[in-house]
Amino acid sequence: MRKTYEERGMKFAKFLAKLFQDCVYLRDFEYVLAEYNYTHSRKLQWAHGVTRIAIMRADYVIKFDFQPVGMWEDGRAGDCYSEEEVYDMAVADGMEHLFAKTTVDAEYGKTFSVMPRINDVNDYNKDWWHYCTHEECEWLEEHVHDLHEGNVGYRRGKVCVIDYAWSV
Repeated sequence: MRKTYEERGMKFAKFLAKLFQDCVYLRDFEYVLAEYNYTHSRKLQWAHGVTRIAIMRADYVIKFDFQPVGMWEDGRAGDCYSEEEVYDMAVADGMEHLFAKTTVDAEYGKTFSVMPRINDVNDYNKDWWHYCTHEECEWLEEHVHDLHEGNVGYRRGKVCVIDYAWSV
């Protein structure tokens, strides 16, 4: 029987956490990822924001917290745990369908989360608010900061927020 994306993601995240155990800043993670890609035929793709790096696989994404620098080092941009809090709030309010589910864990001193991979992120031909109801739009604007094309994708014809760590 095929394992779920969460099971496969958690297994690979724990492997990566061991590789990343000495990483603190973004550049540390990028160095380890470059070394990994140099020594492996199946290359890892990644992207990053101001507080987390995301390793993208076929059907899931693993996000690792890193220490931000500059104006973001105060922590206000959020992390895996703040994203989990928003998701839990969305579940309580019946709005979880608007989010890529986050599953958070920690190993080797690294906090990480696993999410399903969502399509059409960075689609500048779509305005996310056209893909949700007025009530959903209000809920998102009240509880999530930094809603833009790079932080949303689309699932089954609806908006699906993939980065919601920076909550209001």
